[in-house]
Amino acid sequence: MLTHSQIWTAIDTLAQRHGLTPSALAKRAGLDATTFNRSKRRGADGNPRWPSTESIAKILTATQVSVDEFLAIVTSVPGPASLPFLFSDHLRPEAFNPEGKPQGTGWEAIEPLPGLRGDSFAIGLASDAFAPSYRQGDVVIASPSAPRRRGDRVLLLAGDGSLSIGELGLESATQVRLRCFSGQQIQARSTKDIRLLARILWVSQ
Repeated sequence: MLTHSQIWTAIDTLAQRHGLTPSALAKRAGLDATTFNRSKRRGADGNPRWPSTESIAKILTATQVSVDEFLAIVTSVPGPASLPFLFSDHLRPEAFNPEGKPQGTGWEAIEPLPGLRGDSFAIGLASDAFAPSYRQGDVVIASPSAPRRRGDRVLLLAGDGSLSIGELGLESATQVRLRCFSGQQIQARSTKDIRLLARILWVSQ
């Protein structure tokens, strides 16, 4: 028997796997942006409110996910036991090992969102350096192993510890080029100067 929690967790997971928030997933499917808000998951009396089969069908069409694939997410949602978290806008290169996994001191462990990849990590932004898209206090969750495509939002950590967030433009064997969310190009980085490149899966805003 499928539970209320399983269904909503699967919707959150589906959104995360496509680099979307639940609101963005709803809009992509042609639904109202609030369709999958947490406030919509229970009625005013506290009783569970279930998503409609129509809304589920629309998000499966929008993401090109089959019913069988969605049911696999519902019945088995993988995820790490805890999520490494660091509150900073300037990361030491040593904060990640060569495989892109958090290491060393300063990291905290927080409760993960369901369905995150096992190498996901969270960065709390300590300033408005990435405003207006992301602001101080936002939490960015990213994964270095998540598949990346042109236009995906990514986090890049250079060898000197400087952090860039933008849309992926060019990624080749020799360089990576990002675009600001406003469309402007960010200076290309040699792959030799990149400590970490991770696709952003979710942002709390």
